[in-house]
Amino acid sequence: MNIKALAAIGLMAVGVGAVGVTVLGVGSSPSASVTYRTSQATTTTVQQTAAASGSLVAATVYDLAFGETPVAIDGTAASSSSSTGTSATAASTSSSAASGSGSASVTVTWPVTAVQVAVGDLVKAGDVLAVADDTTAALAVRLADANLAAAKAQRKTDVAGGTSLSRASAKDQVTSARTQLSNARASYSSTVAQNNLSITRAKQALAAAKSQYAADKKAGAPSQTLKQDKAAITSASQNLASTRLQATSGNRQAASQITSAKQSLKTAQRNYGSATTSADSATIVADDVAIAQAEQAVADAEAARTAATITAPIDGRITAVKAVEGQESTGTAIELQSTRLALSVSVSEDDILSLKVGQKATVAITATGGTATGTVTSVDPVASTSGSSSVVDYTVVVTLDETTGTSASTDTTASTGTTASTGTGVTTGTGTGGANGAATATASPAASATTAVQPLPGMSAEITIVIAQADNAVAVPAIALSGTAGSYTVRVLNTDGTVESRSVQVGLVASDYAQITSGVTDGETVVTGSSADRTSTATTTTTSTGRDGLGGGFGGISGAGSMPAGGPPAGGPGTQP
Repeated sequence: MNIKALAAIGLMAVGVGAVGVTVLGVGSSPSASVTYRTSQATTTTVQQTAAASGSLVAATVYDLAFGETPVAIDGTAASSSSSTGTSATAASTSSSAASGSGSASVTVTWPVTAVQVAVGDLVKAGDVLAVADDTTAALAVRLADANLAAAKAQRKTDVAGGTSLSRASAKDQVTSARTQLSNARASYSSTVAQNNLSITRAKQALAAAKSQYAADKKAGAPSQTLKQDKAAITSASQNLASTRLQATSGNRQAASQITSAKQSLKTAQRNYGSATTSADSATIVADDVAIAQAEQAVADAEAARTAATITAPIDGRITAVKAVEGQESTGTAIELQSTRLALSVSVSEDDILSLKVGQKATVAITATGGTATGTVTSVDPVASTSGSSSVVDYTVVVTLDETTGTSASTDTTASTGTTASTGTGVTTGTGTGGANGAATATASPAASATTAVQPLPGMSAEITIVIAQADNAVAVPAIALSGTAGSYTVRVLNTDGTVESRSVQVGLVASDYAQITSGVTDGETVVTGSSADRTSTATTTTTSTGRDGLGGGFGGISGAGSMPAGGPPAGGPGTQP
């Protein structure tokens, strides 16, 4: 017998001695046996997950321009090649409503005086990236300040009821109107007096003519004389009538001047009231709007002047430099991407209702071979289809955590996966699980090296999102469950080697493990499968691992509650003798 054969026999003996236990059934034939695959219930974390794949992109992108306040762009919504940014402000226009003197503008230009970064540079938030001359920007600030002052002055005037000059002018108009009224009244009095005197004189002339006619007639004057006296009476009567008409017209004109003067006085007084009374509410509101616009123009102009120096708004990597020292810059000057990464993936309709913003995710990065943690930051409720396909997908965005670096582990652990079978249904093997669940952890872990690797945008990645989780849960492999929801049972291997079917209450059921809320306690051994599932036997051979291993066909439950890497062991039931 050679050395290899001896080693194999020794290994089998050690395996059988470590985990093999045979229990004979009452009245059964010694030649018949059943091999059980078992696992221990243990307290751990059970997780239900959804998986998808995609490509990494920068979580945040900035198109930085002189005179512009930096605005973040969602890196998952726009690729870096399509980011054009917004054009730099070319002019600052004053508020004509505030100044009342029409619009004015200053054309702002950005001659580049310094560029301090290159493509690929890593920068920190606050680092100066480029500088431009701010001469014209300073002029725009001065103009905006002047417009604001004019808008405030206009409101003050409207509230006060006009300027001091307009109020003085209105007062002078009232004084002048009063003087005109006084003069009109005096003129009227004079006109009436003069007209009355003229009428009195006309009356006296008529009386004298009549008296002369009476005297001549009494004295027996010649007819010629009497005829002349009658002509004199007629002339005096006509003169009296004419005088009365002139008096009436003169008095009317004088009275009209009084009326006109009174109206002028009322108008002057009304103008004075308007000139000394606050403007109406609509005017004041318009003034307030003009002031607000002017204040915003000042803030914009000052912000633009400050932005003559472009600084990094975040930690990130420079992906494009378009500004050239000595030349005038327009539009995007520098493109900056965050070092924090994200990826947008398509999720099926089966999983979308379980996904929510804030859920944690594990991100496996193909190129680096490492993993990182992330968080769901967006769940698009609008479905999308591709071409004529009826498959419905939803877009989910996962952003990698800034505090969690990715790492690639170079594990030098030595292990063997070969198994050896015996004719008694007991199998010995090395690794984490034997074909029949009898496993011995004979491989000793060697030192492993973990090297931090920085992933880059464009790299492929696979995400696993935790959609449900039960902490500190008593868990068994999901394959150990029998029945349907609400009436589950689990086969439990008792200490005396007998197997009982026990009703259990189940909580969260994942693809690999199930949470048991009652019916099985931590440390009890459950049956996950047996050769009896295929062939009826009377004698039972059982094999089980310790609590830490949770071995058998499923290996141990990891701290995350997920299936061990590589999935369930491929070993089936042991062979019957």
